[in-house]
Amino acid sequence: MSERIGLFADLHSNLEAFEACISRAEELGVTRMVFLGDLVGYNADPAALIERIADLVHSKKAIAILGNHDEAVFKDCRNQMNASANTAIEWTKTQLSDSHVQFLKNLPLIVQEENMCFVHASAHNPSDWNYVTDSMSAWRCAQHSGKSYTFVGHAHEQALFYQSAVGKLIRFAPHPGDEIPVLPHRQWVGVVGSLGQPRDGNPEACFAVFEPAAEALTFHRAPYDHFAAADKVRRAGLPEDLANRLITGK
Repeated sequence: MSERIGLFADLHSNLEAFEACISRAEELGVTRMVFLGDLVGYNADPAALIERIADLVHSKKAIAILGNHDEAVFKDCRNQMNASANTAIEWTKTQLSDSHVQFLKNLPLIVQEENMCFVHASAHNPSDWNYVTDSMSAWRCAQHSGKSYTFVGHAHEQALFYQSAVGKLIRFAPHPGDEIPVLPHRQWVGVVGSLGQPRDGNPEACFAVFEPAAEALTFHRAPYDHFAAADKVRRAGLPEDLANRLITGK
């Protein structure tokens, strides 16, 4: 069976969304998983999510990348985040054991394999947490990656950038479920969207599946009980706007 890589980003402690996406990915025949950072933050199940991902990583079924919210658990990043994000990180710290924190500390900033690159923000200065949102930021990311395929998170909306004949990276809005041919003679930057806190007006969780041998990429949305996840946020005493974001997808 050829490799199918499940790509998940910005999980943000959302256990309900995580379980829905993993279940759907398994139905799609995913053979390996890549978690593109921001495992924690915003939502109410940081410990459970870290434990599930750590089990997958330790069993060699997955790799995980460091995100800026993960880094904020063990480094002072308060001046880089808004008030709600900071409140959620401070609460998250109270929920994690030393082993949870150590797992986050050990996550790499960037992983490169053959013709693929995995990073949370951008391959261009990964520790600066630059967003890939337009042609120029995608071009910088691809140039510093040097790979045919670069997969990122950080920006919470799904997008695909592809290299034109003159080298410019052009943004394409993928339609969930449509298989996209991604031939390796071009450079591609896939922004896989947020599993744990979508922001495009659709509350369904985001992920993507890449098939290297078939040179195909498919973006997916997974419905889940976002009302239950929002209720957990409220019961944890986290900011109301974080619960509302799960319900509205904005």
